[in-house]
Amino acid sequence: MLGLNKTQYDESVKNAPNNDSYQMISTLFANNNKIGVNALSLTVLNLINKGQIKCDIDMDDSYEVGKKLTPEDMEVMKRITLRIANQGELKTSETSAINLLKNMNRNKKFNLKAMAKQSNNTSVANKFEKDLNEYVNAVKSENGYDGENYKDILEKGKLTGNGKELKKEWKNFQDYLKSKDLTEKYPPESAEENSSQIIYGACFEIERDALKIRQNNTILTDFIDKDGYKLLNIIFNNALLNVSEKRRGDGIFYGVNDKYTIPGGG
Repeated sequence: MLGLNKTQYDESVKNAPNNDSYQMISTLFANNNKIGVNALSLTVLNLINKGQIKCDIDMDDSYEVGKKLTPEDMEVMKRITLRIANQGELKTSETSAINLLKNMNRNKKFNLKAMAKQSNNTSVANKFEKDLNEYVNAVKSENGYDGENYKDILEKGKLTGNGKELKKEWKNFQDYLKSKDLTEKYPPESAEENSSQIIYGACFEIERDALKIRQNNTILTDFIDKDGYKLLNIIFNNALLNVSEKRRGDGIFYGVNDKYTIPGGG
C-alpha cells in the first residue's frame, strides 16, 4: 500500500517538492543522470499541454502498448495527429524540440505512424541525432547542468545530502500520484493541475497509474490514455537505433526501447 500506513500525509503531499523542470526531474532520478529521449518526450507533452502543439485523437477507447509493437499499435499511431502551432514565447529547449519535430516529419502536421516510419530512414535518423544533441545542450544551458553537477542537488554525478532529502520528498509525491486514497483525499483542483500531475507521473514512468485515478479531462490526459508518452519514446529511440554511426560519449542514453523495433526498419 505504498507505505501509507507508515507515513503521515497532509494536503502538502499534492505539491511538487520544488520547481525543477520536468526534464531535470526525470534526469536527476534516473539511474545514469543522462538527458535522454524521455526528456524530449516530456517537452512534447508540456507543449501539447500548453497548446503549442495541437493534438487530434481519432479514437475514444483507452489503449496500452504491449511488450512488442503490433500492427494494431501502428493503427493507433495513425489515429493520433500532431500539429505544431508554435504560438507565443518559447524556451530555447522548446524551440529546439519543435524544430526537431519539423525536421523529422518535414511538415508541421503529422501523425505518429508517419513519424514512426520516418524514424527508420537513416538520413532522417542522422539529422534527428544532431537535433537531439542541440536540444540536450539547450536543456543543460537553461538549467545550469553540466552532466555531473546541478544546484546543490547533484555533485560529480552523485546526489548530495540535500539531493537525497529531495529524492525522499519526490518519493512521497510519487506515492501521492499513484495512491487512490490520497488522490481522492487531496484531488487536483482544476484540469490544469490534473494535467500537470500526469506529466509529473511521466517523469517517473507512472503516468498511466496516475491517470487511472484521475479524470481524463484534457487533450494531454487523452494523449496519455492512448499511451502517447510511451509511443513518443519508442519512436525517438528507434530513430537513434537507425543512426549510421552511434556515438555514446555525447550524454544521450541509447537503448531504452530497443525491443520496440518499428516495422519497416533497415
